[in-house]
Amino acid sequence: MSGPIEDGVWPDQLTAHVTDSGSEPRLHGYAVESDLAVHYSFPELCLLALTGELPSERQAHAFGVALSFLSGASVAEAPLHAARLSRVCGATSSGTIGVAAIGLAEQARHLLAEHAELLAWLGGDTGPFPERHLATSAREVASVERLGAALGEPVRGLCENPSRRAALICVLWSAGLRSPASLELAWTLARLPVTFAEARAVAPASLRDYPMNTPPFVYEPPT
Repeated sequence: MSGPIEDGVWPDQLTAHVTDSGSEPRLHGYAVESDLAVHYSFPELCLLALTGELPSERQAHAFGVALSFLSGASVAEAPLHAARLSRVCGATSSGTIGVAAIGLAEQARHLLAEHAELLAWLGGDTGPFPERHLATSAREVASVERLGAALGEPVRGLCENPSRRAALICVLWSAGLRSPASLELAWTLARLPVTFAEARAVAPASLRDYPMNTPPFVYEPPT
């Protein structure tokens, strides 16, 4: 008996396209231990991994600033809430990390889908800045002003009065991240340590400390 697997012609081994684990690990051809670890920061290494090229100083700085701004998360957000709930239910550290990573990646995917017009604008679409991504509160305006001050250099889109999230997407774009996949990774990378730390701050299996009845609900048996 034969099928598509038995009848097919398959390669004998996996082919690496980004990393090389020879006598010294390499990333897109650059020696990790004797070059990248010595002369470059971890954010620069991440940009190299995602874009295939070493970033300029301006791009590296923009990426680092964006990661710091993105790291701020609320326990009311679904990824952090889910990670904390996993801890409350007694999950292992690896389990909590997995819950956090999946939640953050899905959050990023939905965020970028909501900002499709902005990505098209950044990609060269003619026309004004998308109106739906303008700031809607003084709090957002103040945050974007702090973002601009931290960057120290102009970034396309920041002068358009963008929302905080739109502004951060503009900064990541200026750092060289142009695909939804790379932007999703940046969002997840920035928020994962904080999300995990918040989840680990509660005792495992501490159900008594969880606001179980918020908002209040009443169980009604099926009729």
